[in-house]
Amino acid sequence: MAVGGSEAAASAGRERPLAGTRVLDLGRVIAGPFAGRMLSDLGADVVKVEPPEGDISRGWGRRVAGIGGSYTAHNLGKRSICIDLAAPGAAELVLRLVAEADIVIENFRPGIMERFGLGWEALHAANPAVVLLSISGFGQDGPERDRASYAPIVHAEIGLLDRQAHLDGDQPTDLALSAADVFTALHGVVGLLAAYHHAARTGEGQHVDVAMVAAMVSSDDGTQGLLDGQPAIRPGNAIYEATGGPIIIAGDEKWLWHQLSRRCGLVDPSGPGATIEDKVVARRQAIDAFLVSFDDRPSLITQLDAANLAWGDVHPHRDAHARQRTIAQTGIITDVDDRAGGRRRVVQSPYRFSGLDAGVSGPAAFLGEHNRDAVADWLDVSDAELDELHERGILLAPPPG
Repeated sequence: MAVGGSEAAASAGRERPLAGTRVLDLGRVIAGPFAGRMLSDLGADVVKVEPPEGDISRGWGRRVAGIGGSYTAHNLGKRSICIDLAAPGAAELVLRLVAEADIVIENFRPGIMERFGLGWEALHAANPAVVLLSISGFGQDGPERDRASYAPIVHAEIGLLDRQAHLDGDQPTDLALSAADVFTALHGVVGLLAAYHHAARTGEGQHVDVAMVAAMVSSDDGTQGLLDGQPAIRPGNAIYEATGGPIIIAGDEKWLWHQLSRRCGLVDPSGPGATIEDKVVARRQAIDAFLVSFDDRPSLITQLDAANLAWGDVHPHRDAHARQRTIAQTGIITDVDDRAGGRRRVVQSPYRFSGLDAGVSGPAAFLGEHNRDAVADWLDVSDAELDELHERGILLAPPPG
């Protein structure tokens, strides 16, 4: 794999926690591939299996050398092999790879893997210790297992969009991020690593079934309120107009008043004997007036910090410079070979270890770029057998870009 400056530096020196682990990634779009990306950043050898047309996300976002931004983000560090799963003999090749794998990832609709001859029973027979992570919208069993599902469908089905619209007093709109894909991928990684640990101890693999709806419900901190019969409650965070532009301050209004009155000298403007409702209105007006009373933004921030309040600038989405600056402050931006003679900025994984390494290990691959070396590494096959796999249309090698 071609490795550029930043990724080479990240991989030098310390060992990675999943070094030596082999992952066969049949994932597509976001949820499955993102799980594989995290394992790659942790040191696993991730071989991505793509169909003849490639993962659909290859065309999403800004393309460099024919590789879209979305594909790049979710497939960094992987090797790509292009297999026509419908071709005679393709299932046999995949099962040979499964026999050498520790982990397999897929996010087809339930039943598709069986249709290709690659269901759990076939994989388990080929490798009793293998761990299979299956991600689907509604789970492998149950009345809705056959439904097609993407993140927006799950956001709507669990009531998240309606709840947010109710709190905002507006019409439902989808989220500005694929939360169901990302949360499910992360829950999937937790599940498969637990199963991988079990397999290392016992030699017995597991089929880990993670439904997007289940992952989102378990990740939603509003679910317990629903189970307790409480209506949707807006979190205690509010956006205020302030000197220098809007600002969000975390914590409910009672806490905000307590801190500002104790640390910044705000006085309750409501008179003695005022009702609770009148006090709330008066204190809100006092807070609003306080936040716009400063000569400049730094003076406001100094007071909020002195009051030990958590605040954040509300950057306009169109303000690319401000957003880039905020992202850069996370310290997890790096750059990789863009496959076109330059460098491409990408996001690192957030894992940091005291004595191990983690992070981007290489760029996104061209479709089928590693047909020969990845298959040869895992199966120790000859050049003649690789040639035959290409001649039979099982392995396909589209031109780069």
